[in-house]
Amino acid sequence: MTVPDREIPPQIRALFSDDEIAQIGAHPIVLGESTQRDAIDMAIAWSAHVRKIDADRALAWDDRSVWTEHDLAATLYVRDNLQLALTKLSTSLRDRLQQYVTTVDDHFRSYTVEDPAGRMGKVAHVDLAERGWWWRRVPDSGPIVEDLARY
Repeated sequence: MTVPDREIPPQIRALFSDDEIAQIGAHPIVLGESTQRDAIDMAIAWSAHVRKIDADRALAWDDRSVWTEHDLAATLYVRDNLQLALTKLSTSLRDRLQQYVTTVDDHFRSYTVEDPAGRMGKVAHVDLAERGWWWRRVPDSGPIVEDLARY
């Protein structure tokens, strides 16, 4: 069985055989009318978003390349979708992919702080009681912190 052409990071690739990657691919979540992604895709997206937000913390607020509080909200939705995609997997596959996800989650936690004011709920117009822990964290520095000062 061949694996579809896509770039799978070595940290994920090392966790699964080709057959297991195909099994994961057989359980996508629907993101839009014609868009489906599996748990590996969502884990890769979560990692990329977490790295981008972290890198942006060193940039100036008026740098046109930095992400805003709305991009952070989109990132948190990516993590929601990852969580949903993980639930579609067998326990064995989920537990192994969760190893990678935990590393990314830890990176996110390393540069974010608890946000008791729940500003991301206000930004995204969502009830935080219904959301994962990631919705209650915001960066500890950088342009997004400046954006969130308005909330």
